Amino acid sequence: MHNILSILKLYDPIDLKEMDSVSLMERTDEKYTVKINDIVDMLNLLSKTYRCLEINNERLFNYETEYLDNCDSILHRNHQNGKLNRFKIRFRDYIQSGITFLEIKFKSNKGVTKKSRIKVPFKSRSGSDKCNQFINKKTPYNPKKLKITLSNSFDRITLVNLSTKERVTFDINLKFNNKNEVKELPELGIIEVKREKGNRKSEILSLLKNKGIRPTRFSKYAIGSVLLNPELKYNNFKKKLLFINKINHHGNIWNRAV
Repeated sequence: MHNILSILKLYDPIDLKEMDSVSLMERTDEKYTVKINDIVDMLNLLSKTYRCLEINNERLFNYETEYLDNCDSILHRNHQNGKLNRFKIRFRDYIQSGITFLEIKFKSNKGVTKKSRIKVPFKSRSGSDKCNQFINKKTPYNPKKLKITLSNSFDRITLVNLSTKERVTFDINLKFNNKNEVKELPELGIIEVKREKGNRKSEILSLLKNKGIRPTRFSKYAIGSVLLNPELKYNNFKKKLLFINKINHHGNIWNRAV
């Protein structure tokens, strides 16, 4: 952690207003699952090309998320089965900013993902009329039958390249928990590259290619659910779960490996 913080000091800063001025109306998104050492290596090489998001003199931002599902785990099962027209419902806390949103992500039968959200009191989880009305409006689910089934936290670094209209996020220090158990993934990192459609100039994509790292989807919601609930199906996530076990230095994280 201290090594990453010292590396981030090498980057010129960018604030939210300037970052948001980069319009990505037609964009491509690619996600990569990597070892934490890969992230350290790449951060050491990118400071001349990218700037680092800085807010109130901080460059590493903590996010806490709690996901809702019903007693039948229907939202997770839809995700596991690859069902389109599916939903994620979550509360997300932006810790440094002191802001919480109730967020709903919907993936359509055309493969398009749309996110809607409303601001709620910081760290609020109450079933207020405002929250219930929002869930009723945006999903087919009865909000009174939903409960928190998974919590997770992670730290995020955001890099921006203004000339190529590109944003890159690095998520590290992933932790999942429910009322019974905690799973930490200190050796894992998630990289997401968002760039303007048609843009072929990307230093980080070149680095990833040189390392032989290929795009892989990674759902914190799906992986965390399977890690903590042995009753859930894991077939579609087995390859990622075995990768997590392989890179972990302190024994298996996922204990159903065969």
